[in-house]
Amino acid sequence: MLKRLSIRDFGIIDDLVWLPSPGLNVLTGETGAGKSLVLDALDVLAGRRAGQEVVRTGAAASCIEAEVADEGGSGTALRGTAGVAGNRLVIRREVERNGRGTATVDGRTAPVRALRELATQLFDLHGPNQQFALLDTREQLLLLDGFAELAPTRAEFATLAERLREVKSQLQRLSTDDRQAVQKRDMLMFEAGEIGAAELRAGEDEELEQESARLEHIEKLREAVSGACEDLYGGDGTAPSGSDRLGEGLRQVRDAAAIDRSLLPLAQAIESALCQVEDAARDLGSYRDSLEYDAERHQQVQARLDLLRMLKKKYGGSIDAVLAYAEAARQELATLESSDEQRGRLTALEASLGAGLAAAGERLSRLRHEAAVELSHAVETELADLMMAGTGFTVSFAPVDGVDLLLSDGGRCGFTSDGIDDIEFLIRPNPGEPFLPLARSASTGETSRLMLAIRCALSRGGGAGKLTLVFDEIDIGVGGRSGEVIGRKLAGLARSHQVICITHLPQVAAYGDAQFTVEKKVKDKRTSVEVLRVEGDAREAELSAMLGSLGEPSLFGARELLQRARTWKSGAAKGA
Repeated sequence: MLKRLSIRDFGIIDDLVWLPSPGLNVLTGETGAGKSLVLDALDVLAGRRAGQEVVRTGAAASCIEAEVADEGGSGTALRGTAGVAGNRLVIRREVERNGRGTATVDGRTAPVRALRELATQLFDLHGPNQQFALLDTREQLLLLDGFAELAPTRAEFATLAERLREVKSQLQRLSTDDRQAVQKRDMLMFEAGEIGAAELRAGEDEELEQESARLEHIEKLREAVSGACEDLYGGDGTAPSGSDRLGEGLRQVRDAAAIDRSLLPLAQAIESALCQVEDAARDLGSYRDSLEYDAERHQQVQARLDLLRMLKKKYGGSIDAVLAYAEAARQELATLESSDEQRGRLTALEASLGAGLAAAGERLSRLRHEAAVELSHAVETELADLMMAGTGFTVSFAPVDGVDLLLSDGGRCGFTSDGIDDIEFLIRPNPGEPFLPLARSASTGETSRLMLAIRCALSRGGGAGKLTLVFDEIDIGVGGRSGEVIGRKLAGLARSHQVICITHLPQVAAYGDAQFTVEKKVKDKRTSVEVLRVEGDAREAELSAMLGSLGEPSLFGARELLQRARTWKSGAAKGA
């Protein structure tokens, strides 16, 4: 509910603080006193476009601030309000003379668009310039579902719808690059096959490089090794070999060791060296004898090296890198193959979820159709009470555009989180005329009464919500007898809402739980607006003035209206 409304430098309003009460608040006063300015300020706060025309003459900016609270503590009034920590928030908007301005919610800057979204949760404004929440078709759908108490069924459908969207999204991701996936699979199969066919072995390239060098320089190797063999083990009488000279040295050291036994270790070391030289000479001889050029093998080695160089150039700088690339390709192939299996599972799940969602949607739609008939009767009954007998009300249904769901009758439709129905409230102002959407159906006064009728009908179900409802010009063209009916309707509605009503009829005003007069005041040659709560004798006097005089008959009539209203509200409360 609205706890406080502060308005500064708005139109002719200088500095106004209004504290409305729970229940039914009525604003009364002379024509032109500024009653609708209060509603206009609330409308601007709720996000209506506003320029310098709303700024009071001589002021730099207009400022409007509202404190809203959920007195019941249930949080219903503030449902969907992001960032609201408790059950109370403050909304503020400034409109500067240059056309710019700011908006804040609980002190945090917010775009004007956010104010409009928030306003639909907090206020329902009915007047000449307001955009009524009830004119929004999605809001109408929510209200119909609330009237029919379909929250569990709706939640079940929304959950299924979200699951189906997720599956469709996964399938879309799998199918978006389907052609690229086929190309990728072919390329990976070729690459993995090419590397696999090469039967690579780690370190193979280094071994082949050595073999290639040996085959290419085999004559040079033979010549070098043969010379080494001659120097180490061959020789003749004129040029002894290395082993001959080691043998002669060994003999001399042994002779010396016979005299000095401390030389024996040296003799043993020379003997060991001689053995190693002789072994090395024999191995070199064997290596020399093995050196034989094989042209065919040389070609095979070069061909293999060319293959390895090509694979390393394509897939990595080493054989290890090429083998790692092949393993990654095989794993990616496995993933692509598993995606085919996943696509099959997702397709089956999509069909199953689609069938379940279609059944849930048809069940929700059937319950809505039943509730729509009941709501139509209730609204028409309320309209008849409000002297609008003959006005027809109905709810139109159309399937959501799309072909996502197959229905039981063979037709197809789309879906949203709200269901498979697009609905709209339609009004037929007079018998014989066509039904029209609410926005095109009636004049301002008729529309306000129409909204009152719909709100009263909705309050019979669970769809009333915890809004602050504001009605302006609801009593245009209405006489005293009809005015009392309107007063009772508003009072009944105020049992579940905070209601604000601007009225010229004392028969309506008498049913207010709180009455405020709006007056123009002139101070220092400047006009301003005041809102004053009237109670007791002051309220009787205000109602008497609304009846046409301050004489005793009018005062008696005012007291009678108040007493009749108290009696009716007392009886209504007992019967509730």
